[in-house]
Amino acid sequence: MRSLYLAGFAALLAAGPAMGQVIIQNGDSARHEQRAAQERSEAHFENQQARRRAAVGDYAGAAQAQNEARHDWHAARHQDQRAREDAGGIVIGR
Repeated sequence: MRSLYLAGFAALLAAGPAMGQVIIQNGDSARHEQRAAQERSEAHFENQQARRRAAVGDYAGAAQAQNEARHDWHAARHQDQRAREDAGGIVIGR
């Protein structure tokens, strides 16, 4: 009977490093990453719109679209930073 317990304990110790990690995080990181991707997409669109407006001579409209693109890039960087801050969960088993 002892040898059965000893074999089970040895198997547990041998399988320990192969076991998966336990990661505890809140769900805000994924939400911030999704919002950052959306802000980057909007910034790309605004930048393209600024180029189109400048190409046809609407420089005031191009400047406005460029400012909106800068605002979206800033918001995307802010969301990326918040995602990195929220990603600091607890990792067990490295």
